[in-house]
Amino acid sequence: MSLAGAALLCAVAAACGESGSPVGAAAEGKSGGGTLRVMMFPAQAYRLPVLVARDRGLFDKRGIKLEIVKQPTNLQGMQGLQATKSDIGQVSVATLGQGYQAGMRGAYFCGGLDVIQTTLMAPKGSKLPATQDGATWQQVLKALKGKKIGIQTPVGSGTQLLFAAALKEVGVTDVTYVNVGTDPSAVVAALGNKNVDVAQISPTGTQFMQDKGVGKPLVYLPDGPRAYKDLYGSGWVAPETFLKRRPQAAKAFCEVMREALTYIKDPANSAKSAAILAKDTGISDKVAKLVVDQTFDDHSADLDKQRLSRTFERYVQLGILKSSPKPTYDALVDAQ
Repeated sequence: MSLAGAALLCAVAAACGESGSPVGAAAEGKSGGGTLRVMMFPAQAYRLPVLVARDRGLFDKRGIKLEIVKQPTNLQGMQGLQATKSDIGQVSVATLGQGYQAGMRGAYFCGGLDVIQTTLMAPKGSKLPATQDGATWQQVLKALKGKKIGIQTPVGSGTQLLFAAALKEVGVTDVTYVNVGTDPSAVVAALGNKNVDVAQISPTGTQFMQDKGVGKPLVYLPDGPRAYKDLYGSGWVAPETFLKRRPQAAKAFCEVMREALTYIKDPANSAKSAAILAKDTGISDKVAKLVVDQTFDDHSADLDKQRLSRTFERYVQLGILKSSPKPTYDALVDAQ
């Protein structure tokens, strides 16, 4: 699979997020072993396959030494890979495309989330309309005129531009964006202190807030505006240098994710998976069980070419990505 044939303008591989090399590359062999440095946001549900795989020895079985590092909330995802010298991370389509067009070449090599799992949440008792109360998604978004919106990543990131595109669908542009990060406790605090009027939140935060009764869900965005509907969410990405130098490691990681997701989706393993998630995030066993049971049908190790291609095209139409260099499946996906 082509990676657009473009070389990274980096003299030192480690500076481009390949912390596992040269030691990792030298130790890799045919099995894909060696060190893998994986960057992830804390307290997010998408971490669970990695944690399940670690606890079940799936990395050890392949001779992989796993290192998990915290993804910075103040950097765009591809920049985060460079800053943390990580080999692998999970980023949105917009983030991957923006990085590619800024010269930070990387590619999806393993699937993640087939949808954009984002809920717009208001404080409990908010008078804002909500779809659960019979409002349309258009009414929900129109009511945000003049409001302060809590977003998960910096202004100018794919996450913020995507939401701006959704608001534009209903003619709303007069809003203020505040980066509240992805930590559920930070989102709860921002809403409770009235630093923002509404905030984006993803699992596990969505279930945490609903269980605690501290949030009012307004709309699940994949069910609403065109900017979110029927589009791919996020996948496992690696810098081009890593994929070229350690293809077996990338393949092994994706095999591990596939095995872990099969385990998580088996109802017989729901409680064990939830216990791992609860320990990692600090949420209750009850909330963790809700996350496992409610959200993991949207996770897959596959990379849906049709859905990804539609997402790339839609993001160019929405102005989230530029038309050149053209973001395409062939340029941005390294099918293992």
